Amino acid sequence: MSIMDKLKKNSKVKETSILSDSKFFTEQDMVPTDVPMMNVALSGSMEGGLAPGLTVLAGPSKHFKTSFGLIMASAYLKKYPDSVMLFYDSEFGSPQSYFENFDIDTNRVLHTPITNVEELKFDIVGQLEAMERNDKVVIVIDSVGNLASKKELEDAFCD
Repeated sequence: MSIMDKLKKNSKVKETSILSDSKFFTEQDMVPTDVPMMNVALSGSMEGGLAPGLTVLAGPSKHFKTSFGLIMASAYLKKYPDSVMLFYDSEFGSPQSYFENFDIDTNRVLHTPITNVEELKFDIVGQLEAMERNDKVVIVIDSVGNLASKKELEDAFCD
């Protein structure tokens, strides 16, 4: 038995496979945005765009991170008419009109206010576990950067 076979057999995750055989590395379904240079930044191609998986936007305050996220979410919702958006919100800086400006149907957005990291973690894990592989969902978290842990919040209010 090769080391690869041993490692694969030892894994507790049922989807473990050799990368070349992985069902997670099949042809990627790109979602092009209306902004060609954003497509280049996301995929290296003007015809590319948002790919399945995790996309992280980081930068200083007031540098349009939410706008970029909503442009990508809008493109996803347009490509898949039956899709929905989970919007986790810790900043409350995006009014409904902001979504409408990016041509996002707010009836297809589930808004979840969050106040700490654990709340986000447990809710998003529950949502992911309830989803099926072919469900079309785009998740936007605005924002993780300033979220405190539950312990940090408790300590701040107990002093």
